[in-house]
Amino acid sequence: MKNRVYEELDVPGFTDRTRASLKIQEGCNNFCTFCIIPWARGLMRSRDPQEVIRQAQQLVDAGYKEIVLTGIHTGGYGEDLKDYNLARLLQDLEKKVIGLKRLRISSIEASQLTDEVIDVIRHSSILVPHFHIPIQSGSNTVLKRMRRKYSMEFFADRLNKLKEVMPNLAITSDVIVGFPGETEEEFMETYNFVKEHRFSELHVFPYSKRTGTPAARMEDQVDEEVKNERVHRLITLSDQLSKEYASQFENEVLEVIPEEKYKEDPESGLYEGFTGNYLKVVFPASEDMVGKLVKVKITKPGYPYCEGNFVRVLDEQLEQQRTAI
Repeated sequence: MKNRVYEELDVPGFTDRTRASLKIQEGCNNFCTFCIIPWARGLMRSRDPQEVIRQAQQLVDAGYKEIVLTGIHTGGYGEDLKDYNLARLLQDLEKKVIGLKRLRISSIEASQLTDEVIDVIRHSSILVPHFHIPIQSGSNTVLKRMRRKYSMEFFADRLNKLKEVMPNLAITSDVIVGFPGETEEEFMETYNFVKEHRFSELHVFPYSKRTGTPAARMEDQVDEEVKNERVHRLITLSDQLSKEYASQFENEVLEVIPEEKYKEDPESGLYEGFTGNYLKVVFPASEDMVGKLVKVKITKPGYPYCEGNFVRVLDEQLEQQRTAI
């Protein structure tokens, strides 16, 4: 097992021109039966909070409006620190990083959505209304075989509390289909849970063996054809829920950070970017808007992207320049 000291990085990790990834921890203590990460990457090591805050300020000073907190087990930040946790880090980033407009957590476990973290979310003006919360399965019996640290009743409670503090919240998730021993009834528990709680998007994966993991040695491995059929059903449901989630925002004016020219037609004068709740929006824009916060009216909601009309630039300096022209 590797050591428990965070190895400081020399160079910031950038996602693209508009969002910066900021790694806050390494390793994992969970030992899920399907995962090799604790053995390959070591146990939890949290980065020094002052280093996180310092680098976050560097990124904002470099022009980034959005920072995405990343790690192997991001929501577990602080579990190895004394008197400091994820909630404190989120508060300090908001208070101490001048000019930060958006803060996103790349992924967080339901078990890490404590009442303290949810209270920080409630009072934050920069945490975006989008959380990626891996579910893996919606069946308690499968979760037990996976050695996951929550029940579906607890997961549902966390979702409900989040939605109370953030209306119109987007919840995305990961699901493993065809875990060893998964029956049709257990799969339908997952399907129905996703449908009931109206996830905005799923990343669906057929289970595949990882050498050295307990799950790879389990009996009752699910047939590949059955896995693929279940994956297809869940992806179809996810696409439907994604469209329904987007439809809520028809004629709404949302904040978007343009990222690049519309990939399907770069010469069209259209650009694409993401809202805080992670809707991809395509709309008329210009190169000088890339990386800026702009207001866009959603004219045609959909999935995988919505269409919109540019309203105005929120960046004050650029807005003044455009007004003067």
